[in-house]
Amino acid sequence: MSTCPSRCPHGSTLTDARTGARATRRTMTRERRTRATVVALALAVMATGVAGGDASAVASSVTSSFQRPDAHPAVPLMRRGRETAETARGTPTQVHLAPTASGEVTVVWTTREALKEEDKTVEYSTDGGREKHYAKATSDSYTTQLCVGNPTAFAPRMGQTPAVDGDALVRLANTSAWADSDAANYRVVTSIEDVIPSGFWSQRPTDKAACLGYSNPDAVYHSPIIHRAKMKGLTPGKEYAYVLPGTTDARTFKAPMVPTKHSKVPTKIAVVGDTGQTEVTQEVLTHVHNALGDSEVLLHTGDLSYADGFAPRWDSFGVLGEFLLKSMPMLAVPGNHDVAQNGMDLVSYMMRYPSPYEASKSPSQLFWSYEVGQAHIIGLNSYANAQTGMFDGSDTPMTSWLQKDLESVNRHYTPWVIVVFHTPWYNSNHGHFKEAERARKALEQTLYDAGVDLVLNGHVHAYERSHPVLNYGLNDCAPVHIVVGDGGNYEGPYGKSWMEPQPAYSAFREGSFGAGSLVIHNDTHASWEWRRTTCVANTTTAETYFRKVGDASTCQSFPDVSAQAMEPVDAVVLRRDVQACPNKAVGSAKRTSDGGTPYVPESNAPSLYTAIIVLVILWLATSVVLIRTLKVMREMKTRMYRSPGLLSGEDEFDDEFGESAIGLKDFNAP
Repeated sequence: MSTCPSRCPHGSTLTDARTGARATRRTMTRERRTRATVVALALAVMATGVAGGDASAVASSVTSSFQRPDAHPAVPLMRRGRETAETARGTPTQVHLAPTASGEVTVVWTTREALKEEDKTVEYSTDGGREKHYAKATSDSYTTQLCVGNPTAFAPRMGQTPAVDGDALVRLANTSAWADSDAANYRVVTSIEDVIPSGFWSQRPTDKAACLGYSNPDAVYHSPIIHRAKMKGLTPGKEYAYVLPGTTDARTFKAPMVPTKHSKVPTKIAVVGDTGQTEVTQEVLTHVHNALGDSEVLLHTGDLSYADGFAPRWDSFGVLGEFLLKSMPMLAVPGNHDVAQNGMDLVSYMMRYPSPYEASKSPSQLFWSYEVGQAHIIGLNSYANAQTGMFDGSDTPMTSWLQKDLESVNRHYTPWVIVVFHTPWYNSNHGHFKEAERARKALEQTLYDAGVDLVLNGHVHAYERSHPVLNYGLNDCAPVHIVVGDGGNYEGPYGKSWMEPQPAYSAFREGSFGAGSLVIHNDTHASWEWRRTTCVANTTTAETYFRKVGDASTCQSFPDVSAQAMEPVDAVVLRRDVQACPNKAVGSAKRTSDGGTPYVPESNAPSLYTAIIVLVILWLATSVVLIRTLKVMREMKTRMYRSPGLLSGEDEFDDEFGESAIGLKDFNAP
């Protein structure tokens, strides 16, 4: 037996080293097979070419034309939560802001370790730190199974390849590495086929997820500790600095403007949707940060992280967006990737992204309203039934709330009414066409009657703007519908799926990636602009993968068959004409004050000031009555106990008392 070279561990042999090398080669070979099998599984669905990944039943074999792109971590994403921030376990990460009430912004952040109670305080200040305030934080966390709900996670059409590591899933699923052979959760797993069977997503139903066994402790994801603190009493338009526990670094944000009567101060709002987490996502968010950083808020039209059941990707999305969202408050509505797959991602979404639902008297975090500047913004949930479903436990609470919220609008303060929800009603792309028709038929007339000006959507991975439209017909008094679903997620663009000819209601459409900006100038005029930030092109003959190409001002995404494929900007002026469109004047709910909440109208509940005035008047009236009563009582007492002149018969008081004068007996008389 040969001895081991000096670089081998003490006590080992050359034979041991060779054995280890062979084992390593076997492991590498097995991992290569796993990756190839994972790609094959994913392509069984992707080979259908259906936009958006909606697959019919297809054969499970791999198409011979597939060309797998080189793996490239385009964005430095976390692959598992354990691999993050080991050097600073109490350091805040995934910091983001959400407007949750008038004059209130909630900051959300995560840490790997729980905070001590005495440390759960956020300091925020303005005027260079001269005016300091403190907000108490609350903390929570959650657990969920590790699942994969989208085959695109293994063979994405854009971005990091793969988005979910199949080799890691195999290692986690293999409980034989640590469990006793007679244990109920003992399982030998050697390949991805043991985790996700061949043809899993190509067999109906295709909308499903594969989860690691619940009895396997390695199959459970535990979130970081999620902290929230409400920064209240903010002065509109002022810049605030805030410091989170565990750091001395100050982050800054501008408090959103509140409504004032017939304001002429512009209100700027940024819009993105279907972001995911690719290098394209990063470019879109960077554009918002650099070009639209002075916006009051960012509206997200849904489908944030594209975690698709693999919960650690909510962490990586939080890290990716922190550079923008730590300073720009974001309002989001849920998309299908946030609520679908039996709610796998819904817990993550609701725990991390608060909404102003309580301030707007909504019964659910998933639909809300918020007022900023000249805009009354309503966020709806595309996956809340507009009609009572067979097994629903409530009767369309969103519809009932929506009607009440529209009644709270006062056009003198918020002349522009904007509605945001994920699935579009008007869309000329085969991807998701008429998918929300039932909701449109139930709610469209309600929005029209209330004079809604603009509807913002996502879901379709492209950009499209409509003319004012009602029931598929042009109508100058109807809302303009804008689809902003081009935030850069890994499912790729829909540019090849445009309907031809372009419908009359469609004004502009393009299959590239970008962000939108709405600027409200006054009661009657606003301007909308969508700007392309990124083009992509196929890099494989099978059109299975897209890479960023060209300069945003001159490039074209390939294949994009729209007539506007080369247009880098879509800009339009929106006009509210209440004379021609009386529905645009609907909304005169009374308010408590300039910038006050619209949800407690004066007609129903007196303001605090009114109540104080009434109390003061009542107090004064009561005081006057008491004073007069006391005066009369004193006078009567004085008359009853007059000086002896009254008893001596002198007529000093005869004129005052006359015959009715009270006669008092002199008990000292004989």
